[in-house]
Amino acid sequence: MKEIKNLFCHGSSLSAGGGLYDTHIKEQYKKLYDIEWQNEKDVTYAKYISDHFNLNLIHKAECGSGSPRLIRETYNFINKVGISEAKKTLFLFEITDPIHRIDMYCKDIHDHIIVNVRYDGKSDGSLSDLSIVHSYSPNQRKYENERFTGDIELHIENYLENFHDPIIYTDKIKNELIGLFLFLEKINVKFYYMFDTLTLKNPSYLYNELDEKHMVIIEKDVYSSNHFCHKNKLTIKDDLNGFADDTHPGYFGYKKFSEILIKFLDDRVFSV
Repeated sequence: MKEIKNLFCHGSSLSAGGGLYDTHIKEQYKKLYDIEWQNEKDVTYAKYISDHFNLNLIHKAECGSGSPRLIRETYNFINKVGISEAKKTLFLFEITDPIHRIDMYCKDIHDHIIVNVRYDGKSDGSLSDLSIVHSYSPNQRKYENERFTGDIELHIENYLENFHDPIIYTDKIKNELIGLFLFLEKINVKFYYMFDTLTLKNPSYLYNELDEKHMVIIEKDVYSSNHFCHKNKLTIKDDLNGFADDTHPGYFGYKKFSEILIKFLDDRVFSV
């Protein structure tokens, strides 16, 4: 399809090159394989796909990001460029559960921040861990992580403890996600999605028709780059022979996964 000229990719660390920004990991890839990169997003599946089809890449995936940020930034992009330009864009989403990934606006920096939470081992549902960053990646970071400790961290913790429920929040994002997909269908843009877990696809009947047209088909029980790289032993840990415990998709995993997506998109979009 000659009218497609942009690729808008959104997701979490599974799409953003999580772990591949680490200096020691990059040094080990150089030592073992004589390969190197500056920006981890340059060795992700989105970059390989955009290069293959000669598309302008809008790579919005971020480590720690989840569905709430994906929904907000997709609408923001369409509002910014307009529907005509959106129709020239291929949207590719890798969707993770929102329960640990909260999208919040910070007045101190006049921008959104990534708020990651954990509830492990807390029978009363209270927080066990809280992490606040503008970006985990040194290549994408505008503000140092220390800026969000102290008062900002205390304010957010107080808000979450008193005005946030992870289950209710997840249900809210389920509704917003299906609303986004139906909107994209309504304006007739090309979009495809991969769910890392199927929590947000409940109730599943809502996705019966959507999946036929918009779900990336990889192989049985493999829905995302994460599943693919774990199944085929192509994580960072596998690539580096246990040098690091990082199980994010590795350099070679992204390359192999991109080959599958390129074939899928060529059949579904560019050869039609």
